[in-house]
Amino acid sequence: MTVVDPAVLECKEVVEIVSDFLDGALAAGDRARIEQHLLVCPPCAGYIAQVKSTLVQLADLDAAQQPVAVGSELLEAFRRLNRKQVDDDGT
Repeated sequence: MTVVDPAVLECKEVVEIVSDFLDGALAAGDRARIEQHLLVCPPCAGYIAQVKSTLVQLADLDAAQQPVAVGSELLEAFRRLNRKQVDDDGT
C-alpha cells in the first residue's frame, strides 16, 4: 500500500498501514515518512510498539502453546480492525 499524500501523514494513515510497516512491505519513501512521523507522534509510536510487542511475544510462545495459524490470524485481525477504524472515520 502506498501513502497517498507525500506532504502530510496523518495518524489514521499510520494505523491503516501498521501491518505493512511491520512486515517491511512499504516502499522506502513511505517507510521513511512513517519513521519520521513516529519521531514526533508519541501516540503512534506507542501504538506501533504495542503491536510489535504483541507479535514478538506471540512468536516467543513455545510451539506447544501456539496454534499453527495464530500469527497469521492475529495479523489478519489487526488488518480487519484497522480497516474498520478507517471505515468508521468515513475515509
